Amino acid sequence: AMAQNYDNLTKYLTATYGEDISQFILDMPGVEILEHLDTEQQIIIGQRTDVVLRVRINGQEAILHIEFQTHSSQKPMWARNAAYHGYLLREHELPVYTCVIYLHPAAGLDDAGGYAYQWNGHEYLLRYKVIRLIEIEGEAVLALQAPGLLPFTPLMKPPAGMSSERWAEACVQATLAAPVDQETKDELLYGIYLLGGIAHNREMLRQLIPEEIMQGSSTYQYLLEKHTRDAFVEGTLALLEDKFHPDAVNALRPALLEINDIQRLKQILRAAGRLQDVQAFAEMLREE
Repeated sequence: AMAQNYDNLTKYLTATYGEDISQFILDMPGVEILEHLDTEQQIIIGQRTDVVLRVRINGQEAILHIEFQTHSSQKPMWARNAAYHGYLLREHELPVYTCVIYLHPAAGLDDAGGYAYQWNGHEYLLRYKVIRLIEIEGEAVLALQAPGLLPFTPLMKPPAGMSSERWAEACVQATLAAPVDQETKDELLYGIYLLGGIAHNREMLRQLIPEEIMQGSSTYQYLLEKHTRDAFVEGTLALLEDKFHPDAVNALRPALLEINDIQRLKQILRAAGRLQDVQAFAEMLREE
């Protein structure tokens, strides 16, 4: 569930602050975002890409593909990126710039950022950018005053001699002082809490960031609601699996997941215990 939270947050941040994040990754100003490509559609060999943007850099169009990795990936990153590259090149016929951002301080140590071989007239070369946040000078990023980068700063390298707790506090202070409206500030501070917790003690972060600020974040509300919704869905399915054949129950999972109204999910959970067969349950799902 936590991985899903990071995923939702990084998608929100790139959707809202695509320019900030792209310019940081490509290390150049004036990156123009033309389109956020729907990665829900892009399930490539069983994997979904994180963020794919169509951008314009110095008048040239390209695809910027960003993977956020909390920890090192089980399948080697070069192998995953080879699949993504092939797909994105075929789909868009534009240069594809890939960047992998490792969030956890110990992640990505063995990612060399590429893969190559050459034999007898055959050649393959893949190069992508690896950013390990812990190797980025955090103070220089705070100085950029780019709001979209603030939630990532607690995971960056603190100034020499500064403790990680003191650094987390400096990141929170910089965000409190950011020239953005209160609503945006709430989102960014919740982002600091969520991402910062990958490397810092969550309790310490909770003390730095007031609870009402977290609750003011729509990402926080969305995730809270999503957890509640998922809990009702899983609870209903577990109850039905005790009574009926698991395969028949599992076939109903997609229909249940489509329901966003928590009150309706509550009613369904209550009714699930009284039903005589799976058919009756399927009919109940169809009634709106």
